[in-house]
Formats: sequence, C-alpha cells, structure tokens
Amino acid sequence: MHLKRGGIEQACATWHRAIDHMEGVRSVHTRKAVSRMRGDLARFRARGLRCAAKLDERARDFLAGG
Repeated sequence: MHLKRGGIEQACATWHRAIDHMEGVRSVHTRKAVSRMRGDLARFRARGLRCAAKLDERARDFLAGG
C-alpha cells in the first residue's frame, strides 16, 4: 500500500518489521512474500535508493536461511 502511494521509505520500514516477525519461520508462503518484495524493490534498487538496497540485502539473507 505504501509503495503504491509512492512511499518507498514507509514501505521499506513496514517490510523490515514484517521480516522481523518472520524470523524463525521457514515456509513457502513467507519465502514467496519475501521474493515478491524483492521484485517490487528492483526499480528502487536500480535508482540507488539506500533503504531499498538495505532491505534487499536483508531479504537475500532471509531467503538464504541466514
């Protein structure tokens, strides 16, 4: 919702909180959600937005199981 309204900073903060709550949960559903999030972030990473880059790094770590 934040992202659709142009609020990338708010979206990143919300996604960080979501990942916080997903810690220790390893399900197909959570992996798909994090993968979709990474896809949504791609255009912002390409622009060099720091919050998107940090979130993407965290999401990669989550998907790698670390």
